Amino acid sequence: MASPLAFAVTLQQQLERCDLDAPAQEALLKAVASAGRAPVSANYDVLAEWLGDTPPNPAQLEFEALQARFALRRELLAHTISTAQVNDLLAARSRQTAHDRIKAGTLLAVRDQGHWRLPTWQFDPDGPDGVIDGLPEVLKALQLSDLAKIRWLQRPQPVFSGATPIELLRQGRHTEVVAEARQVGRGQD
Repeated sequence: MASPLAFAVTLQQQLERCDLDAPAQEALLKAVASAGRAPVSANYDVLAEWLGDTPPNPAQLEFEALQARFALRRELLAHTISTAQVNDLLAARSRQTAHDRIKAGTLLAVRDQGHWRLPTWQFDPDGPDGVIDGLPEVLKALQLSDLAKIRWLQRPQPVFSGATPIELLRQGRHTEVVAEARQVGRGQD
């Protein structure tokens, strides 16, 4: 077991990495220091002081969290097009083409207000079948909801040195993206 001094040094180093302000760091250090020598109820008091009062209306907090998630959904769907627009873009011979490709998993789409919406970034006039090369393989490898797939594909990934999976696909590096996509949801995303 580590000595109290070694533990304190390690704890201080970890706190510095967390970007907590000085009062929050101090409160957390007090809580940890008192944990070993005070009754459990005193520990709760220190943590309550640090965390603040219990919200008066937990339902309001839940509602605000939902609002934030729906705002993210709207942001992710801001640059999408309808199935009719996809059919026009791809010069499809059938109105069913976009639907068939969604069902086959070769196009990424999310239902919104009863209609399919498809992110525009997946289309590439130079790519096979009008989409970014490798995208269908990535979509099959990702074991996520369609909205989570959109979020993952657009989010900078540390494993790609801060680039997004879409950027790597556009660079022709789809083998790397497929390999990483297989790990998503397994603690590696």
